[in-house]
Amino acid sequence: MALKSHFSKNRLSINCTYLLNTANIRLMGLDLWHFSPTLPKNGLEDYFTVDELNLNPEFLQRHHQLIVEKDFEEYGKSQVIYVQIKGYQRKGVKSSFYSDFKNDGVYFDLDDVLKAFSYLKADHISKLSDLEENFQSHFIDNFIEGESIFHVSW
Repeated sequence: MALKSHFSKNRLSINCTYLLNTANIRLMGLDLWHFSPTLPKNGLEDYFTVDELNLNPEFLQRHHQLIVEKDFEEYGKSQVIYVQIKGYQRKGVKSSFYSDFKNDGVYFDLDDVLKAFSYLKADHISKLSDLEENFQSHFIDNFIEGESIFHVSW
């Protein structure tokens, strides 16, 4: 759908909102994370709720001692596991990545990480060799099944 300049300001705003809401939402950008569970140090660490990790009951069982209650003032209390960052990458994948991985997807297997590696693609920021080197050292080489979480977000 193309926007036409003769739309009223209100109509243009509505159409822009429609386009943003119906487009394949990649406007904020892709973030790839490698996390591992940790004890909370100051409460500012990243975390996953137990509900977000329910896809892997073995992971939750293995790390049950790290489950703590966090008070979300507006939502109440929830059980979480705090995590530390082991690896991070911003963007740099082929467009087919978005159909083969889920937004806010949580993955626990090295096979999924290796699959993600195959989607790496140079972009305006990074050369392919730089992306591959970063991904190899911060996602693959230090990924431990049963300990690591690969998180995809866009």
